[in-house]
Amino acid sequence: MIVLRNQRSLRRWAVGVSLVVAACGSTRTAIPRHVRFAEVRPIVTELGPRLPSPLGALSDAQREAAWPQWIYAHDQEIRARLEQGDEDTIINWMLFGTSFTSQPRALLGAVEGDTSADPDLVLRKTIELINARMDDLLSALSAPGSDERRLFARGLLERKGLRFGSAAELAAVRDHLLRAVMRVAREQDTIDQVLAATTRSGDSIAEFVERSHLFRTRGLSLDTAFLPNYAIEQSLAEMKSRGLLKPGDVKRVAIIGPGLDFADKDVGFDFYPQQTVQPFAVLDTLKRLGLAAPGPGPEIVLLDISPRVFDHVTRAVARAAEGNGYAMNLPLTRVTDWAPDVRRYWQTFGDQIGEPVDAPAPPAITAQADSRAVRVAPSAVQRLSVTDLNIVAERLDGGAFDLMIATNVFVYYDVFDQALALSNVEAMLKPGAFLLANFPAPEVRALTIRPAETVTTVYGRDRNGVESILDFMVWYQAPSN
Repeated sequence: MIVLRNQRSLRRWAVGVSLVVAACGSTRTAIPRHVRFAEVRPIVTELGPRLPSPLGALSDAQREAAWPQWIYAHDQEIRARLEQGDEDTIINWMLFGTSFTSQPRALLGAVEGDTSADPDLVLRKTIELINARMDDLLSALSAPGSDERRLFARGLLERKGLRFGSAAELAAVRDHLLRAVMRVAREQDTIDQVLAATTRSGDSIAEFVERSHLFRTRGLSLDTAFLPNYAIEQSLAEMKSRGLLKPGDVKRVAIIGPGLDFADKDVGFDFYPQQTVQPFAVLDTLKRLGLAAPGPGPEIVLLDISPRVFDHVTRAVARAAEGNGYAMNLPLTRVTDWAPDVRRYWQTFGDQIGEPVDAPAPPAITAQADSRAVRVAPSAVQRLSVTDLNIVAERLDGGAFDLMIATNVFVYYDVFDQALALSNVEAMLKPGAFLLANFPAPEVRALTIRPAETVTTVYGRDRNGVESILDFMVWYQAPSN
């Protein structure tokens, strides 16, 4: 009961944030509500035996009666996955971060820079390195000071009943984190095996489909990657060239799961404060392409269930109201042979909404990556608002969005949840408007929002010169009525 009461309090707080932001000049966002059974009955009927328990065993009438309670409980189940995702983030940080240790990065099953052909030796070195990094992390968490990452990690572990006082308590923290490392390693091994079976066929589309629900049992992670923003810009430019989007068309955009980088998903950089990039990337692109509505530009509504995202964005908007911009750090690893257009995108990123600033980085980072930083203008930051909405279980009434975007979001759900999410997306889009997402639609005939195009984006080449760093952006179009 405490959890449910806190969730209701959080909802009231999040709605309050949206209304305060609206009062400052944005369009007021409707209050989210749970999807009704009548709105998704065709999906439920079609999937029948594939439905989750207990819906699968019920008749249609019984499902309708059970639906309000089930969808509420399912909403809570999805939100509960945030905690495991946060723990995964801490493990990623422990393996890759540089702000608390001078040790090299620890890849699962490999040591950075080690070219040994002896797998037993590499494994032994990996274990030694993880233990050394664990020692450094425990020292950092024992005396976190004001460091936001250390305070967050320590707070999450303390909520699990762990403490940092005595040697015995630190040993318990170590045991907990090592078990989490082993869990993450097992999950990654399973994922690698599934993908290897698909990759051997050489069919990149088949691999794309296999990836579409690969993380359906994992925790919901907020860490993101910079590259999908380039794929979004390429898609929007192509849509403009085809006349699907016209200058000034985009007035309201929704970004589902915008992300908040504790340590970015690709490399684990942690030498700068936590940041969200995609909302500003989308605004920057819309202005560059001339698709943004005249004046201050489109409203960017962030749809998320994470209190961390609410807090971060709300603070940023409040600081912007006082005339303060938003700093974004944009490291680009040197390991990859990036496509020339990707590097150009990185070099000009943010020029429509801010200005470049110095990007100091520690020597260990400058040896690995090129760095640049952008300070977003306060007026651009004020285009953001945030709404507490679970895209699987909830929707906003009104069909108010000209464009919706979701990258690396739907992979965390199974087919039924993906179908529910697409149904909710369609309800929030204007007739004929688009969703851009890097996942393939589930094969559910009852869905009326349809893929209009799938575009392949090549980010770069691997060390063997093969174009293996790919993304697929799917354009989904709502019916025009």
